[in-house]
Order: sequence, then C-alpha cells, then structure tokens
Amino acid sequence: MSRAWLTEGALPDPVATLSKVPVLCNALWPTAAAALSAPTGDIELCYSPVSGYLWNRAFDPQLAAYDPAYENSLHHSPRFQAFIDGLARRLVDRYDLRGRRIVEIGPGEGNFLALLCELGDNEGLGYDAAYDPDRSKVVTSPRMRIIRAHYPYDRRVDGDLVVCQHVLEHLPDPAALVEGVRRSIPEGHQTNVYFEVPDATYMVEQLAVWDLIYEHFSYFAAPTLQTLFRRAGFEVTKVARAFGDQYLYLEGRPGEAAPDAVPDPVELAKLSNLVNVFGRHLSQLVETWSERLDEQVGSRSVAVWGAGSKGVSFLNLVPAGREVAYVVDVNPNKSGLHVPGTGHAVVAPQQLVGRTVDTVLVMNPLYVDEIADTVSHLGLRADVLAVTD
Repeated sequence: MSRAWLTEGALPDPVATLSKVPVLCNALWPTAAAALSAPTGDIELCYSPVSGYLWNRAFDPQLAAYDPAYENSLHHSPRFQAFIDGLARRLVDRYDLRGRRIVEIGPGEGNFLALLCELGDNEGLGYDAAYDPDRSKVVTSPRMRIIRAHYPYDRRVDGDLVVCQHVLEHLPDPAALVEGVRRSIPEGHQTNVYFEVPDATYMVEQLAVWDLIYEHFSYFAAPTLQTLFRRAGFEVTKVARAFGDQYLYLEGRPGEAAPDAVPDPVELAKLSNLVNVFGRHLSQLVETWSERLDEQVGSRSVAVWGAGSKGVSFLNLVPAGREVAYVVDVNPNKSGLHVPGTGHAVVAPQQLVGRTVDTVLVMNPLYVDEIADTVSHLGLRADVLAVTD
C-alpha cells in the first residue's frame, strides 16, 4: 500500500495558501541576524474529500531537515505535565505495563518514555534520528535507552506497546511509517500501539490557524487516521481527542489488513464542510489580528507568551508581530535564542521583572490560567489574553 489513496480525488486548488513561512518553527537561532535569514517555504494546504486528508503540496523535505537543535518540548509547563502524567498512568493501567517493554518512535529528550518506564518498572527503547544525549541528562531513566536512528521497518521489534506522539504529521509518507510498524511486530505478538497527532478537525473547526506550520506535512482527522491504520493491518480499539480536543489519538493492535477500508461518510461530510470555509476564515482571522495587534503595539508594551509553533507562526503571519516587545517561554532551552523570521530574542518569565508589560498574548488558551498566575507572581500588571478569535 502507498499513500496514493490519501490524495485520491484531491481538490484542484489549495484550501489555504501561506507564503514564505519559517520552515522550522521549533528551531530557534543563536543570533537575530541568523533568525532573520532563516529558511522559509510555502504552504499550499490541499484536501481530499474522498479520504479527508489534508497536506502541504508545496512541502520540500530537504528544507525541513531536523537536527538536535530542534526543540519542541512542552514538559516545562505544569498544565502539559499534568496531561502527560495522566496519559502515562492510563496507558500503564490499560495495557498492564508492568515489567514490560515499551518502544517509542521520536521520543525527543525521553521525558514520556522515562515516565512510562518508572511507573511500571518497564524497559524502554526509543528511536529518534535527532536525539542529542547531551541535552537529555536531566530527564533520564536507567530503565531506558534512546538510539539516534530512525525506527527500523526492516526487522522485528519486540515490544508490548509502541508509542508515537506528534511524529506522523511531519512525514511526507505517513502510510510508510504505519505500515512499517505493522511489519515490525512479530507474528502472533499482540503489541499495542498508541499514536497521537494534532487534530485536524480542531484546527478547521476552531480556526486554530497558528497551528498551520510548514514542518507539518499532514493533518489528520479521526476518520482518516482510523482508515490509515485499518488499511495497514491494525485493529483500531480507540480513537478520541485529548488535551482540550487539540490532540487526536488512536490505539490499536495487530489485525487483518483492510485495503478497501474507507472513512466514515457522515464524519467525512462534516469535515469537508469545515474545510471548505477554512481558507476564507484564515485570511479573515489574520487580518483581524493584524488590526488588533497594530493598535496594541502602537500604545502598549506587548509580550507574546510561547515561542513554540503557535507563537512563531503568529509573529510571522501578523505584520505587527515584529513590533512585539517580548517573546516569552518557560523552556530554559529557548532562553536567549531567536525566533525565525522576526529575530526576537526569547526571554524567560523572570526576565520580565522590573519591565513594563501591558498585554500578554497567550498562544494556547489551555495555558491562560497558568500564565496569568505566573504574571501575577512576577508582580506584572498586564492583561492576559488568549489569541483565539
């Protein structure tokens, strides 16, 4: 099977187009000059009403070359850490992961894999081509090891659970990964899988336009993701949303391949209706925030809180983003580095003490309360607003 079925019947024109956006939102730069000249690419978001698949037709995999400088860890946020802790405990209980072996695809620093290992006295093995052990010394478990390599499709991989969080959307051929994982499971071995991606339905329904970034080749809604796994030979046991409905996850186990499986037509029709108006709403939302931010920076000191993909996308898409006074992030690995496209230096929250900040724009509404508490503890008298609509 190839990914050809995903793009079958694609609409002739993109549903949304963005020009010259940063290629890697989560790769910050050592100097402002380097950040201002960071590589850019175009997004031509295409859609297949047959499969429900969304993808960037203008994607160039050679531009999106990941290395150890790529930094997208969210574990420094208490809100996110609570989500991860709850997920790990649920998986350990659901699959009785005690004294078992867990394999993770793209574990990054290894935070989640270490948690799964420690909760159930499990053995962990991670595969990550961009892994940098020098940056992962504080988040390690003696029960796990991470190999700086791609997941091996061509040989048997023994594990009781295979985990893959926020990797599938980055791949030009996501079907190859799913099929490769299925092939690697030994015959007769009931290895369970947990895959998690950004939810495309949330993006088009809630107009989360700042989630539209170059490094995401694919965007999956539930009916498409489920069909992808069924065709590859998995029995899908659960598909649901998580983390404020922003994430979509699928759980499954080896089964018989269903090469003729198609997405649920009712769910597909709902998705198509949302996608059909997404491009127009995207343009309107960027225009609205261009006006709002232009007014703000003209008379107030504005900070954007979040130097991840949402924040970088917002700063680059909204022209007045270049006039923002501060870009803030709690991840210490980002402090002092610079935002691609705009050149902003990222500051830690503590660096705002003694400075004038009138407005704090929060890029993810799930973090508003957490950030408002931090702003208050820092003694700042700033309005804390979510960039939502």
